[in-house]
Amino acid sequence: MHRSPLAWLRLLLAAVLGAFLLGGPLHAAETAATRSPAWAQAVDPSINLYRMSPTLYRSALPNAQSVALLQRLQVKTVVSFIKDDDRAWLGQAPVRVLSLPTHADRVDDAEVLSVLRQLQAAEREGPVLMHCKHGNNRTGLFAAMYRIVVQGWDKQAALEEMQHGGFGDEDDMRDASAYVRGADVDGLRLAMANGECSPSRFAVCHVREWMAQALDRP
Repeated sequence: MHRSPLAWLRLLLAAVLGAFLLGGPLHAAETAATRSPAWAQAVDPSINLYRMSPTLYRSALPNAQSVALLQRLQVKTVVSFIKDDDRAWLGQAPVRVLSLPTHADRVDDAEVLSVLRQLQAAEREGPVLMHCKHGNNRTGLFAAMYRIVVQGWDKQAALEEMQHGGFGDEDDMRDASAYVRGADVDGLRLAMANGECSPSRFAVCHVREWMAQALDRP
């Protein structure tokens, strides 16, 4: 049967549209099927809120409408990696605020260990939420290092979750990814276990300790 060029064009467009409509659900199903159950689980996508463990959550900057949800989750401490005052959105909610402003492009091992220790200490008082502005770069860095140093994940597993866990565009996490890739995992774990401020003996925090000890000597 002879078809006009216009008819063939219509058939082609219909075929392309059909493939697109079918491909979307299939791709979504494939993504859901391959997503590791060990990764942080979504709680409220509107603020990029995910549950990493029963006592640790991560998110972007929450807002006043988030307070009721955080109270239902029994969050006791909010840890912020940005300069904004969390009381602006928390109001008088009975939540402890821990302000730890940082920059993912210039973070060092001493800062990472300090944050991890403060997260663990806060968790002993109840569930903790850590956040930055968008919930992917600064928060992603500390979440990945928590996975590696505290929970014992390997570097690649933590990077996979960071970049493909649904927290944002991978390009927005370049600083966090760079730090994680270059991290001295064994050194950080050992320093964490031994209560040291940094894996490097020449870190500024160690120099300060030496100077303080020297000044205390008679």
